[in-house]
Amino acid sequence: MDDDRLSGIAARRHRLAAILRPELPSIVEELVREVRRALPEYGRLLDQAQGAVLRQRVEYIAKLFVDLVEYPELPRTESDKTFRAIGRAEGHAGRTLDPLHAAFRIGGRLAWRRIARVERQRALSANDVSWLAERLFAFLDELTALSVQGYRQAQDQARDAGHGLRRRLLQLVLKRPAVSRAVITDLARAAGWTVPEQCAMVALDAEPSGRLHPDPTLGADVLADLREPEPCVLVPGPVTPERLQRLSMAFRGAHIAIGPTVALGDAAASLRWARHALRLVGDGVLPDVPVTVCAEHWSTLWLLTDPALLRQVTKRRLSPLAQFPVKQRSRLAGTLFAWLRAQGNVQETAAKLKVHPRTVRYRMRQIETAFGDDLRDSDARFEIEAALRALELLGVPYSS
Repeated sequence: MDDDRLSGIAARRHRLAAILRPELPSIVEELVREVRRALPEYGRLLDQAQGAVLRQRVEYIAKLFVDLVEYPELPRTESDKTFRAIGRAEGHAGRTLDPLHAAFRIGGRLAWRRIARVERQRALSANDVSWLAERLFAFLDELTALSVQGYRQAQDQARDAGHGLRRRLLQLVLKRPAVSRAVITDLARAAGWTVPEQCAMVALDAEPSGRLHPDPTLGADVLADLREPEPCVLVPGPVTPERLQRLSMAFRGAHIAIGPTVALGDAAASLRWARHALRLVGDGVLPDVPVTVCAEHWSTLWLLTDPALLRQVTKRRLSPLAQFPVKQRSRLAGTLFAWLRAQGNVQETAAKLKVHPRTVRYRMRQIETAFGDDLRDSDARFEIEAALRALELLGVPYSS
């Protein structure tokens, strides 16, 4: 019974395909004519060669439909590729899919009208007509879906190409030795980017997922390179509160550091400070907050810029403390730092340390004996205070 049923379905397919094939030349002519009438620009959209491509595609689609009526198991790899390519062509040309899908609708309407005419001429049964209608509209749905896929591929490719061009532009801005302004201006013109006089660089740490995605709300005037290992963003001009809020929202879940506003040619320096700030956040020196603004932490960033130099300054200026036992060294270092910050005011120093003023005087006599003239020399005193401040920032007590 099943074999008989399958045989009957196959016979129907062969019979209906045999009826439709002779109709193909005239329906292709009618379709091309109607598409050109309803969409007069369509011949130009597809090709400049007098609509030749339009005719070829109409012929291809009409023949494919009839072939699938007869042989639904036909491989679809090449045809699917063709319809995606049509969608991609629209995307690459910067157009919408409206004209293409309008042409599909016109084709469906005319094909259905032709089926109705054949029904009358050949006395097709209601089952035959229903079966053909089902396949026709399913076929058109597939064409539409495949063209959408191709169109989205083209959009993705264009977006990737645009991001690549803007990433290249950002790399040129940051390149050292500096690239000429003319080279940057030429590439900026191709990327559709207005070259600013000033900018601020933004350094980012990836969110827990390890992924950062560009956000259109940042604005077209922003350049971004969000690839690992050190993603960054260039923001034209000073970072306004509104821009800061948009950055925070766009990269929620990531740590952000805003470098200083500088001339465009100094963008690399702004980025260097921003990345330094991120490292200090990671080390626990700066507060663990979503957004760190370098301008709020200048002294910390400056003091901790060069660890090797800091070690040399510390070794030179705090070496007098090495003569005291380890526990006493840390206590005396804390007293000296508080005294320097209080500009020698014993009462203020005692209040800061929560000790009696006599204790401060006693410790300072020991310190003055150890340091000698250095505490009366302005340059030496400045370096001593800087070294003690850096140790406090690092949370490291002086021990040697």
